[in-house]
Amino acid sequence: MRFRAPIIQPGLTRTEAEETRARYLRINPGARVTIDSQPDNPQLKTLIALLPLLPAELLLEVETYT
Repeated sequence: MRFRAPIIQPGLTRTEAEETRARYLRINPGARVTIDSQPDNPQLKTLIALLPLLPAELLLEVETYT
């Protein structure tokens, strides 16, 4: 499976990271989303999302149902 360039979101709280992760997985169940602690401040998290490339027809279908 081919993936888009990673989406990296640093500086999130644990709640923000978990909510964002859930949203990515709801929109695109094939996504690979990880949450890592930041080395300089373990209370802040970095979310890294790899979203698979979807055919345009399927992407339009997904956007219609959300």
